[in-house]
Amino acid sequence: MGTGPAKTHNIMILGEAPGENEARTGRVFSGRAGQLLDLALSDAGLDRDKIYVSNVVKCRPPDNRRPGRIEWESCRQYLNAEVEELDPRYVLLLGNSALQAVARRSGITTKRGVRLDVRDPVWGRAEIMATIHPAYVLRNPGQGTVFAEDIRRFARMVRGEFQAVRVRPKMVRSTKALRYVKNLLLTAAEGTVVAYDVENRGRPWENDWSIVCLGVSLDGETTYVIPLDHPESPFRKHWRKVLRYLAPALSRPGLKLVAQNGKHDNSQLAGAQVYLRHSFDIMLAAHLLDENRPKNLGFLSMNVLGADEYKGMVELKPEVIMKQPIRKICEYNGYDVGYTHQIYPRLREELLENPRLTRLFAKLMMPASHVIQEVEVAGMYVDQSLLWDRIAILQEEIGYRKEVLYDHIPQRWCRWADIPREEFNFNSTYQVGSWLFSKRGLGLNPLEMTPTGRPSTREAVLLHYHSHPAIKALLEYRTLELKWLRTYLLPWSVKVDMRSRLHTVYKLYGTVTGRLSGDLQQVPRDSFIRGVIGAPSGWCFVQADYSQIELRIAAHVSGERRMRRAFLAGEDLHLLTATQLTGKPGSQVSKEERKRAKAVNFGFLYGMYPKKFQSYAFENYELEVTLAEAEMARAEYFKMFSDLLPWHDRQRRVAHSMHRVVSPLGRIRHLPDILSGDNGVRMEAERQAINSPVQGTANDLMLFSMIKLHEVLNPRDAFMVGTLHDAIFLQVRDEKVEEVVPVVKQVMENLPLKRTFGFEPSIPIVVDVDYAQHWSGTPNASGLGLDARI
Repeated sequence: MGTGPAKTHNIMILGEAPGENEARTGRVFSGRAGQLLDLALSDAGLDRDKIYVSNVVKCRPPDNRRPGRIEWESCRQYLNAEVEELDPRYVLLLGNSALQAVARRSGITTKRGVRLDVRDPVWGRAEIMATIHPAYVLRNPGQGTVFAEDIRRFARMVRGEFQAVRVRPKMVRSTKALRYVKNLLLTAAEGTVVAYDVENRGRPWENDWSIVCLGVSLDGETTYVIPLDHPESPFRKHWRKVLRYLAPALSRPGLKLVAQNGKHDNSQLAGAQVYLRHSFDIMLAAHLLDENRPKNLGFLSMNVLGADEYKGMVELKPEVIMKQPIRKICEYNGYDVGYTHQIYPRLREELLENPRLTRLFAKLMMPASHVIQEVEVAGMYVDQSLLWDRIAILQEEIGYRKEVLYDHIPQRWCRWADIPREEFNFNSTYQVGSWLFSKRGLGLNPLEMTPTGRPSTREAVLLHYHSHPAIKALLEYRTLELKWLRTYLLPWSVKVDMRSRLHTVYKLYGTVTGRLSGDLQQVPRDSFIRGVIGAPSGWCFVQADYSQIELRIAAHVSGERRMRRAFLAGEDLHLLTATQLTGKPGSQVSKEERKRAKAVNFGFLYGMYPKKFQSYAFENYELEVTLAEAEMARAEYFKMFSDLLPWHDRQRRVAHSMHRVVSPLGRIRHLPDILSGDNGVRMEAERQAINSPVQGTANDLMLFSMIKLHEVLNPRDAFMVGTLHDAIFLQVRDEKVEEVVPVVKQVMENLPLKRTFGFEPSIPIVVDVDYAQHWSGTPNASGLGLDARI
């Protein structure tokens, strides 16, 4: 049977069946899964000792397998007896077997977190919810955030803290109703919270872009949705005028505008000359509060409010949205707006409980959202003449590589595989693997197998065969065809707008460390690719790049004395490391030796081990390092920077104790995987405990720089057009470059961090600023030997 105060409390948790520890101790959920459950309950404010915990199956199944229908049906009488005695008010089901036994339905991944309608009289008045089993989380630690969030949601249901207010969408069909909505906004009291949301087709810089509808809500219950560009809309012919008609009311001072991913909505509205600045974004707030959980509105409405699932009621993809009934689209939009309004006070209250997060949200995330919106709209100029020239060159180079590859495909393999040589698909991992590793092909020995048991053909593996002419040609083909041509240049050729601008959409919530994510983030360093981006005639392309920023921040947070002295003295840390590794004076260190030192610095900074460093150096710097060399480099590195390992140990201890770490600016990195029983998963969490505060701070400095630059730059002379890693890109008038560059450097190196965030770097922050007509990269960084033709 179960354990807990059945007579005094009305909360019941049901697992699937006893495990080994339960069978031995007699206490339900007493093993590692029980510890995880206890921790999640405690974090959610629930006391395990005041909850009745049991299983739907009372005996341990053979081989500890998951119980099936025969077991739970056999035990149903015992479960029913428990329920009748306890008469629980709230029930949490753990795992699919518990879900099937009680709710008589399957699919825990789709039913989890949803209040279930169980029409069995045995369960009487109980409110029932399900989530994944904690044992499943132990096997798949990445699900820990979902599990913890479901437990918190269950706790809020128990405490009566969330009851989603029923949303009533109203579609505005007439000019009279439109005037009513405008008047409602104009006469709303000072400080009224107004949630808004748009449904759209495409982006403002695309040819087929339009806004399908706009929804607003002043109370979270009644939502007014104005249909715009849709075949069934009464305002379709004049939808832009309708938006401009509403603009003075929506943008009037005194209203508190709230949105979910408002950067997107503001960008859409700006395309129709309606300019809004929201003061609270629930997606950004949710990300700051818990970066691991989903931030989409469907998840937040269910887990913060207890709302029923409504996403999926209509298809909103650009190619089909116009075929959907406008009534359905407006109803969907109404739910979005209403739930955004209702979620706002809950997340605001959570933020206010942490003053440092509140400050980060107000002083960094919200202003950055508005600045990045403008950067996205501005876009980066693409020199289309260069673009098409380089596409032609790549196509020619790819043809050369294919000729080399055809020469290395044995005719006997073609007959055996029944594939004519000229029809060989070099993008097929199956065909490539068969050709490289079969006896009828090249007969190479595989170094790594895929999960399906086939030889791996991934780039990191093939690099080990780089001396073979066929492998060399194949790697070059993949770089030129799959990366340079198909990932970058060809897509850019169709994405540029009428002004030859390439628009990147950045996500402030895209990574767990706080780093921005966007489709420019992996652009190759080679100038052959980067060089097609630049500035039009009369302007310069300016790149302002934080110099070795992660190393500088690591020196600050770790207190590493030798590293601090180097930065305070203005030394080149890569050169310093090279002298330690080679024993040479700095003047005699070669470029190759400095490159190796750079790999060492960035490889071992966060505690990488020698074997991992071997592959890291090879894949990122094309350096072949033996295991003995990697071990020696690691030993020398930590001998030179002896304060780093104690810092690593401190971060690990903090993570194990608090299950999170905090950056100098107050950004939190939650680390539930630190509890994993899997050594690999746990060690990854420990690594993140070390690097997340550093990487998060580097990103926050870059975002703060963008905010401050936006305040001082005259957009007629200079404006930001993009960002990548630790660099900010600007377009500056030729005659203003000498005036603007020092301002950019001064602003980025002297941010008011102490006054704004209470953080004062003890290491100088240095910014390198370069400018030219085009974005420069490392010439021929790919090492493909293309100098003769590229």
